Amino acid sequence: MMQHRFLRTYILLRPAGGQASGFARVECQRGRGKMSIHASGLPEKPVRALLCGDVQTGAVLDLGLMHPMGGQQAALCRDHMALQGGYQVLALATDWPEAKLLLYGWLHPQPKCTLWQMQEVVERYLAYPAADSAPAPVEVAEKQPERSVLMLRSRVST
Repeated sequence: MMQHRFLRTYILLRPAGGQASGFARVECQRGRGKMSIHASGLPEKPVRALLCGDVQTGAVLDLGLMHPMGGQQAALCRDHMALQGGYQVLALATDWPEAKLLLYGWLHPQPKCTLWQMQEVVERYLAYPAADSAPAPVEVAEKQPERSVLMLRSRVST
């Protein structure tokens, strides 16, 4: 009978600033995994969950959006994920257009990147909207634009 190794890991999510907190549970077997993320103290806007890999390559696996409910709590569960990519950190950040790292947790005991490098990877990835991001805010001009000089009537003198 063939044995397959089953691994369950808990990740403590630390605040990058502010009062947010949370944890994640990762279960892995045969290179496929399930991740459950729970966080509280989040802002009342969408939060994107990201698995970040090597800092030099900027590899990111987007897990999707978390929508905080009452008490600014949110949860996200992803199943049948390929977890063989050598990911280093789980990061929760505000979604595009104002990407800000909120929470992070190391996937390995020996971290290979610093907090500011992680913030740069998150900002670089969220510099453009993802497929499920909210549309860009539209700014409406408060006053009517002035007429162009070309629109003025010509003056005829007699």
